[in-house]
Formats: sequence, structure tokens, C-alpha cells
Amino acid sequence: MWVLLAMFILQCLIWIRNYLSKGTYSDEEVEQADPLFLAYLRSKGRLKLRDTQALLFQLTRSRVLSLRIVQAKKRYRDDKYGPNTTLEYRSEQPDAAINADERLLLQWMLKEYSFGQQRFRLDALAGPSSQQSSQSEEMQHYRRKEKVIGQGLEAWKISVLETRQDWNRLIRTPLLLRLLVMLVFPVLFILTCALCFTNGAGIQEGIALAITLVLWLVAVKRIRVRWPYQLASVGLLVTITLSATGESAENSMFIGVIILSLLLRLILPIRVVGSSARDWAISMRRWRRRYKKGIPVDRLHESAESMERILQTALVLGIGSRCARKTDWSPLQNHVDPEIRRLVQLKAEQVDSVPVSSTLTHAPLLALALHLRGVFRPMLAAEYPYERLNYVTGTLETGSSGSSTGYSGSSTGHDSGHSHHHHHHDSSGGHHHGSDHGDSGDSGGGDSGGGGD
Repeated sequence: MWVLLAMFILQCLIWIRNYLSKGTYSDEEVEQADPLFLAYLRSKGRLKLRDTQALLFQLTRSRVLSLRIVQAKKRYRDDKYGPNTTLEYRSEQPDAAINADERLLLQWMLKEYSFGQQRFRLDALAGPSSQQSSQSEEMQHYRRKEKVIGQGLEAWKISVLETRQDWNRLIRTPLLLRLLVMLVFPVLFILTCALCFTNGAGIQEGIALAITLVLWLVAVKRIRVRWPYQLASVGLLVTITLSATGESAENSMFIGVIILSLLLRLILPIRVVGSSARDWAISMRRWRRRYKKGIPVDRLHESAESMERILQTALVLGIGSRCARKTDWSPLQNHVDPEIRRLVQLKAEQVDSVPVSSTLTHAPLLALALHLRGVFRPMLAAEYPYERLNYVTGTLETGSSGSSTGYSGSSTGHDSGHSHHHHHHDSSGGHHHGSDHGDSGDSGGGDSGGGGD
């Protein structure tokens, strides 16, 4: 009991230390760091599809890719939860000297989604629209598409770890979790066995103990322990103890110890950033806490490139729309750049539309943020393609009904974070099948990279 309490207190102290620590890297250094490095630290080494955007941002900074905002596909424009715009990347230096994982990502995107052109659109990665998620035929197509995306993602993740081998040492299993799994759990298992056999354990208790032992051995084999194994194991111990022991103060305390170990397992992190990158992780968390409130006023006098890096970093750290929405852009009326002053003086759009033509071609995200200031999710064009909520919604709906259902106009699969209302540019048009080769009558183009300006 005291050992578990000590572990709990120690973990709380670690949390407090990490929260109060500021880190030695400045905001500018965090923004200038490799975006994929930041994404790797934030995900604790578990890269996801959205983290490919970090690498795309890095390639735009090195001028291998160029970025612009274009009109999204019609099926997303017709979706009240979808964006009217998306990001289009164009290959500018096909023969540039880049890392193996960077080249693999480019080849993957250009092969699957450019259709012979040297550009690809981000909405090619998006899932079904709300209307499509209620149609079983469409969902079958998108599930096949998601499987292909998953295969490409796994190959890219392997390439990242092979190319950047020093990153393998950045993430580790915390010591407290090792102690819980390698020391506390075996002791609880032995004590449970002793109590069961002392009170005459039956066949059911023996089978449950054997299952618990197997689960624990599997958990130990995977040093980065998966919590379902531990929950199942400790849950079995609780069940066995309750069924095999009589009522006594000692037994009650023992049951309390088992339950406390279960709670401790729930709060202990599975992965933590190692000491070699801890300062970066702390600085990154400080940056994220600060910029969740918007870009500080004292930084709005900086160049367009600097503010573009801020928005890129915010997207990598998962606060893109919040950062842009919370920012007070009015001080830019006195900015030294006349183009920024012009964009700020224009009336903000209340719909997710393509930004007006601007000479800020090197800062498209900034132009988008200024164009959509006041919109709840101004960076939705860069966020929506990585959201997978409609896959879950579509699976539930098609699984429960067994056939296609009409679109009701409201999706229970979306949270309030998606509730940005906009007017559609084009509410007409026929039904679009799941094919990604284009939208009939859609000026936004298909996945081939075409898009209206």
C-alpha cells in the first residue's frame, strides 16, 4: 500500500515539475525546429496520418514544395461540417536532395493523388462527407481507401525511424511503470495465489489465475505496456480475491491494494520523452499553452514568414484553428508590409471561402487566417482531411440499418468543434460516387490536384 502511495505521489510531483518548467528554448527556436521532430515528441513516437503534414511543412520551408489554398471538392463544400477550401502542394524541386522518408512521402502522395501531375491536394486524404457516411456503398469505398492509406502510412513511419535512428532513443518507458509491471504486479499475483489456495480455490479461480499470468507475461514482453493487458490482469485479481477470500480486515486491505494498483496503472503514462529531448518537450508544451490564447500582440509586427511559421507550428501541435481564432489581428493595420495591411482592412468573410488574390504566396496560411478571421475554425482546410469521425459514424449507421439511409442534415458523429456554418458555393450537382478521380461539374477538381483559384 505504502509503495503504491509513494509511486502516486512521485508521479504527481513529476507532473507539477513538468508543468512549472519553462524550458530553455525560445518561441522562435521552437517554430524554427523541424516540424516533424515536434510532432514526434508530441505523439510520443506514435506518428499518425496528421503528422505527415509536419513533414510537408518542412518541405515547403526548404522550397521543395509550394503551398496554396484552393477550392475543396464539391462533396465537402456541400457538407455543412466540411470546408470549402483545401491545401494544394506542388512539387517545385523534384530532384532536390532530401531524406529517404521525405522522398518516400512525396512519392506516395504524387503517385496516389497527383494522377500524372506534380501536385496533390490535401482533401484527397479526407474521409467521407456526412452524406456519404450514411450510404453503405460509399463507406465500402472509403474503408478500402483508408486501408490503402494505412499501408502507406506504416511504410512511411518505418522509413522515418530508419532514417532518423537517433529518434529511437527520444521516447522511453517511464521507470514507475516498469516498477509497477515488473515488481508490484508479481507480488500481488503471488499474494492472490496464496489467499486463493489458503481458502480452497476451485477450478474457476485456477483458470482465472492462469489467464492473469498469461496476460501479465504478454504485458512484460511488450516493455511499453499496453493498458488493456494491465486492466484485464488487475481486474481478474480483484474478481478472484473477492470470490475466494472471506471477510476480514486483511482481505479488505488486500483488495484495496489491488484496486489502488489498478488506479495507479490508469494514471501512469505509457511513454515519456527521454532526458535528451525533455527540454524540447517542455519548451514545446510552454509554446502550446501560450499560443492557444492566440498569437501574442508583441509578435504581430514580425514578417509574414514568421507568422506563417507560427501557424504551421500551431497546426502541428493541434491548436491551429484555436490559435488563429483567438488572435487579435487588428494591430496588423499598422504592419510594415502593405499587403498585410490591405488584407486586414478587407472585410472578414463569415464563410469558409478561398482567400482573395494576394501577393503573400509565401504565407498562404496567414492569408487564410486573415480572410477567415471570426470563423470558428479558420484553419479547417488544413485540419479536416485528417479527421476520421465520419468513418465511425458511417460504420455505426450502416451496421445498424444494413442499408443506405437518407441524410438527415445533422450528424451525431460530430462534436461542437465542427459546428461552423457556411453557405455553399454550389448546392446543385448529382450524386458523387466514392471515386477519387474527380467530381462531376466540380471546379474544385478531383484528387488529381486540379483546383479552382
